[in-house]
Amino acid sequence: MEPLIQMNKFEIIDMPGMNTVAFVVEKNEEEYKKGNALLSLQKIDCIETQEEGKIKKVFNVIKGNEKVQLIVLLTLTNSKAILSTGELSDEGFKTTQSNVPLSYGTIYNQEGVEYKEVEYTPNMKRHFCIIDTQTGEEVKPVLYTDEISGTIKGRCKLLPNKPYIVLELRFDEE
Repeated sequence: MEPLIQMNKFEIIDMPGMNTVAFVVEKNEEEYKKGNALLSLQKIDCIETQEEGKIKKVFNVIKGNEKVQLIVLLTLTNSKAILSTGELSDEGFKTTQSNVPLSYGTIYNQEGVEYKEVEYTPNMKRHFCIIDTQTGEEVKPVLYTDEISGTIKGRCKLLPNKPYIVLELRFDEE
């Protein structure tokens, strides 16, 4: 019997001192027709197991409408962040040169707690993620409705003296 939910999976091995975070790039043609962003980033949860001092991470991704799903990997170490991309299909995961319109940067604030405003699409998707480099966790925004524009927005709380990585899908007008 076929499973109700079709999944693709891939595995990553993190050496000691490394932490890899994965995202799937979701494409939504219907939202794009309405004037919203075509692509959004969705963090993929993983199952971790210890193997010979290394951490094996298994990522399960629900199959989308596309034959190939674009994956973004962010590997964090004590001193740097490594960004890579790949494609996930029925044949498995393979790294590729990025054809994802992705940019990245860092945020570091020494002054005090800082709040970053986040815009959401009507279907509650975001085109960027803020990652805490020490924990590898995504900084989740607190949602609210902007009384002036009537749109859903979020506010991310960024702590002082702590580095963050921002991954953002770029939409250059043609």
